Amino acid sequence: MAADSTPSPVASHEMACEGETSSEALFVCVDEACGRRVVVGKSRPRLMVIDRGDFSVRHAGSLGGMAFDEVAVA
Repeated sequence: MAADSTPSPVASHEMACEGETSSEALFVCVDEACGRRVVVGKSRPRLMVIDRGDFSVRHAGSLGGMAFDEVAVA
């Protein structure tokens, strides 16, 4: 019997915009147990993590023309 090489599904949480200015938007994870909060730059691409939350979970969200998904940290 061959081993199943299908990758396991990755857990994901939705991020919702809680506030914004003309240059930045604050996104908060809707899963209350997680607590992830990030600020995304609008005019200048940047991401600042305020609260890490569950770092093992994939987070995604959008605001009109601005969306983020699969953020890689170096």
